[in-house]
Amino acid sequence: MPNIITPKPVFKPEINFEVQHLLQEERSTIIHCTLSIACLLRISQTTFLVQDNGNRKNLLHAFNIASFPDWKMVLPQHCFTLVFEGLERDCIKFDLIEDVKELNPFKFENIKRNKTDVYNLEYPNFPF
Repeated sequence: MPNIITPKPVFKPEINFEVQHLLQEERSTIIHCTLSIACLLRISQTTFLVQDNGNRKNLLHAFNIASFPDWKMVLPQHCFTLVFEGLERDCIKFDLIEDVKELNPFKFENIKRNKTDVYNLEYPNFPF
């Protein structure tokens, strides 16, 4: 059997293994909605959070709600969840706006920012 020579690892103390800090944290804003009425329901991809400085945050995911152009018939106490990009740190309040040219788009204004960025909205306070 041939003799195999394995080189020994070389220790290089000049290598710097400092952990680099991430420049931006991964964040999201979560909106849980509960309806107290039966209705036809859907959400458009042109639904945004609009911060008090005018910047928009995109809708990333929608759960338990039909996506445009489909509709879903829902009963009272139906819940759905919308996940948006994270709000900027200096945002104090924001609006939830569905930017569509239809009757009764989603619109909820002056939502006060909280520390968790998780919000629970209920109809009739959720005017569409």
